This record gives sequence, C-alpha cells and structure tokens, in this order.
Amino acid sequence: MAGLGVGGILAITGWFAIGPDHIIYAVVVKCGFLLMALLAGPVMVDIGRSRYQVNNLEPRIYMLLGAEVVRRVLDIVGWNRVIKQMRRSEDGGSGLARFLRGTEQSETAHLLGAAATVTLAITAAVTHHPLGAVQVLVLGLLLHGYPVMIQRIVRAKITRHCTHSDRTTH
Repeated sequence: MAGLGVGGILAITGWFAIGPDHIIYAVVVKCGFLLMALLAGPVMVDIGRSRYQVNNLEPRIYMLLGAEVVRRVLDIVGWNRVIKQMRRSEDGGSGLARFLRGTEQSETAHLLGAAATVTLAITAAVTHHPLGAVQVLVLGLLLHGYPVMIQRIVRAKITRHCTHSDRTTH
C-alpha cells in the first residue's frame, strides 16, 4: 500500500505543483511510479502466475520493437550487472529458479507501473492535456514497456533452453 500511496501522491501533487504538460512532471511521475512498482510488485508476483508463460511469437515481436537493443544498452551501461548482483545478494544464491523469480518480480512491478502510466495518460487526455498524456506514455514505454519485454525474452530463452536440455538428456 505504501508503494501505491507514493505513486499516487506524487502524481496528484505534481499535477498541481508542476502541471501535467511539463516534461518535468512526466519525469517526476515516472520516478514515483518506479518506486511504487518496486514496493508493490514483489507483493503481487504470485497473482495470476499463468501470465508468466511466454508465447513462442512474443520474443520475435519484442525484438522487432527494439527490446533486444535496449537490453544491450543496459548491458553496456552496467545496469544489468547491478540487477544481477541485487538478485544474488537477496538470498545469497544465484540459482536459476531465483533468477526466473526475479524476472517475474520485475515484470510484475513494471506492469503495475505501466497500468499507473496508462491511467494517468488517460486522465491527462480527458482533462485536455494531450502533451502531458504523450510525455507520460512515451516515458512509460521506455521505463516500463521495454523492461517487461526484456524480462519476457530472457524468461523465454531460459525456459526453452531448459526444456530443450531436458528433452536431449532423456
């Protein structure tokens, strides 16, 4: 609940203090939604577990949308190394199950952020702030949409590799 409160409070106070059409508002809201997602996502990770199954076509679509390029950029700047270290330090291990769980937690958190982003963009559009709606949506795609795509690509690679390995050893 704290995460939802932080995101909501930043969105509402920023709306009146900064204004929904200012790019700084979109940045502040995205920071709030990221914090909200990080706090609320892990709590909701086990709701609707079937959503973590990745369709065979999904990774191809995500790659066409540039998700693999974004993943490589995150590798170059060191972000993925930081996340890998965080996942290892959480329980002292670095096992495959823990890694997959981390992708699920990240996906859940970013889906919450994306839902908040879409809700805010609709609110901005309905209240005659199209520039604010576009800015929030674009930042939301970058900060929530691509991470979800990347988590799903990674999970698909791992689960398909494990499934293929299981078939060849039996």
